[in-house]
Amino acid sequence: MNRNTIWALVILAVVVVILIVNRGTVSVDLLLTSISLQKSFAFLGFTAVGVLVGVLLK
Repeated sequence: MNRNTIWALVILAVVVVILIVNRGTVSVDLLLTSISLQKSFAFLGFTAVGVLVGVLLK
């Protein structure tokens, strides 16, 4: 395994731990509306957007 793969696995493990630990709801304000959802789903969505941006910029 190379160094980038190890870093990716470490970051993935941290994200999984954060998603498991955070419970409860949060209100997310979007441009036109506000939605209420679980914190873990909000973090998962933000992580997915970050990965998508990173892939597109690469």
